[in-house]
Amino acid sequence: MASIPHTTPRGVPRSAPTLPRTAGREPMPTTARSRPIAARPVPTEWGVVRRRISRLTMTSAALLTVAVVGLFQVLQTTQVAATGYQVRALEKEQQDLDADIRLLESQIAASSNLDRIHQDATTRLGMVKPQDKVRVAQSEPAPAIVPLPRRYVPEQTHEDAPGVAWWERVLSVIPGMH
Repeated sequence: MASIPHTTPRGVPRSAPTLPRTAGREPMPTTARSRPIAARPVPTEWGVVRRRISRLTMTSAALLTVAVVGLFQVLQTTQVAATGYQVRALEKEQQDLDADIRLLESQIAASSNLDRIHQDATTRLGMVKPQDKVRVAQSEPAPAIVPLPRRYVPEQTHEDAPGVAWWERVLSVIPGMH
């Protein structure tokens, strides 16, 4: 950083800055030598102190910013990778379940084959076709309503009879109005 050289020699006090002239106002008061009166100088003991930020502080802040941005990028990349692994595991599980479903569907299709059912009944279970027909006489008459499972019978909602209206109660109290 370049510095501006001082125009006054060392040891000689510099004059305080002057206030600028403003349009529409009276000119600033001057001294006998027709120089404007200097503005009141700011005390150096308790006044505003200007501090410069050192290069080391600026470099440290820049490096810290780069480190924080890099850390966030690494954390974000790690999170994306972990989510990708979870998605891959769920896709594999879905493929396994789809394969199980296809296997079960093929077993259902094989078990609904009538020839296979007949073969299993005769060989594995030892069943045979009936030789004689048996008839059973029943002395009870058939029911008027065929009993069905509840899931096939629609629910009947019983609505209560509407109550007596208020005006009917009032009329019933009055003699000769009921």
